[in-house]
Amino acid sequence: MARFGGNEFSSFSVPLVFDGRYFVLEPGNPVLLSVFIEREGKPIFEVLKNKGVNNPITDVASNVTGVLTVTDKMSGKFLYKVRPGSETSIAFGKLDGGEISARVSDRSIQVGGITLENNQFHGVMAGVVVQANGAVGIGAPIPPTVLKLLKSAS
Repeated sequence: MARFGGNEFSSFSVPLVFDGRYFVLEPGNPVLLSVFIEREGKPIFEVLKNKGVNNPITDVASNVTGVLTVTDKMSGKFLYKVRPGSETSIAFGKLDGGEISARVSDRSIQVGGITLENNQFHGVMAGVVVQANGAVGIGAPIPPTVLKLLKSAS
């Protein structure tokens, strides 16, 4: 079990999913953030334990303050930027070119205008799912292929 943003995750700590990317948090000081996308049954990490990872799908750049910016390798399109830390902030790129912000603190998970506090996610669920068009869902199931990857990593 893990607690993030005042919410309890009983099986896996996947508070956010964005456009097929899984944002996994590991408790600790500092909290460690990893982001991966599943391709052909294998994880492709874009961020691993708060560090950008060279990969075939995206380019990951870091600035002096530790903000990681992730863009599509083929098109150069902005996908998301993340600032790992005790209060992890994330900005997701939307299809129309805008952004939707997210913040995971010790008390809540905020995405756009939605705030989750003191919720319990039992089983194999992601807390918040953000689609590329900016639509937001809560409590979505984790696909079997991704679940298998998460179980093999734990």
